[in-house]
Amino acid sequence: MSAAGPFWRRRLLPVFLILLALNLLALAAWTVPRTLRLRSATARVAEARQTVEQERARAAEARERADAIAANTRDLARFYESVVDTEQADLLPTLEDIEAMARAPGLTPGRRNFRREEIEGVPLERITVVLPLGGSYEQLVGFLEEVERSPRFLTVERISLRGDEDSEASLQVEMSAFMRLPRGGGTR
Repeated sequence: MSAAGPFWRRRLLPVFLILLALNLLALAAWTVPRTLRLRSATARVAEARQTVEQERARAAEARERADAIAANTRDLARFYESVVDTEQADLLPTLEDIEAMARAPGLTPGRRNFRREEIEGVPLERITVVLPLGGSYEQLVGFLEEVERSPRFLTVERISLRGDEDSEASLQVEMSAFMRLPRGGGTR
């Protein structure tokens, strides 16, 4: 043996280390780009999944909106068919019912007046009825309960109440009833 060590240490070990380093470089050159591509692909997959979930949520919202529109369309058709009628068929009975509802709890109705207003964009006409009433507070509350229970589509727009010492109250009620316009025509 020589002073520098055995033959394999002197000659083969440096060659072995150089080959080992070259192998490690080749391994790194081969695996690092593949690892980076895999990470990039994994990130794109995660992003695509998130996008798919967002699109599913949007689709679900669109379906809900479409269902709501369909339900509103059905409700509107039912409203036109069974809740409101034409002025010719329903105005006088509606006015008579309003006065009957006022007399039921014992109120004294005054002279009513009404005005017509065509509602833009829909085939409806609003008939606003102004009705002065006289009676006690309890009778006035009874009248409002009658209006609430009425099968007719009535809305109370405004109420003015004035009382005096005799517990008599004067009430002016502004109500609206809705009538369907005749097909193809406006207010008569």
